[in-house]
Amino acid sequence: MVVDPTNTLKPSKWHAISRYVPNRNNKDCRKRWFSKLAKADGSRGSWSPEEDEKLLNAIQKHGPKWTIVSTIVQTRNSDQCAKRWKDTLNPAIDRTSWTPAEDEKLIEAVRVHGNVWSKIVKMNFPERTGLAAKNR
Repeated sequence: MVVDPTNTLKPSKWHAISRYVPNRNNKDCRKRWFSKLAKADGSRGSWSPEEDEKLLNAIQKHGPKWTIVSTIVQTRNSDQCAKRWKDTLNPAIDRTSWTPAEDEKLIEAVRVHGNVWSKIVKMNFPERTGLAAKNR
C-alpha cells in the first residue's frame, strides 16, 4: 500500500484514492470507507438491553422515521435501527410454530420465487419476517 506522506488525499477524492488500491475502483473504495472504516456511524455486534429500550421508546414517539430514531438511540445508524425493529422487536411479528400448511405454502413459494425471502413473506406470510422464512 502506498502512503501519502503529504496527507493530500482526502476521503472525498475517491478516484485518487483508488489508484493506490489494487483491483478496486473509486466506488469500491468509497463503499468500503463508509460501510467498514467510518465507524462513527454506529456500533457493531449484539444490541444491549439499553439500546433496545431506547429504540422502542424512539419508535413509540416518532414512528419508523429511522434517521430520527437513530439519533435518539445514538449508538446505531438508521439501517441498524430499522433492521432491529423489523426483524426482532416489532410486536406484530408472528413467532408461532410453523404449521404443516404453512410449510407447504413456503415450499411452493420458493419453487415459484426462488429465495427472494422479502417477496415470499410479503405475498404469503405478512406477519413473519424474511429471516424466519429463510431459516425455516
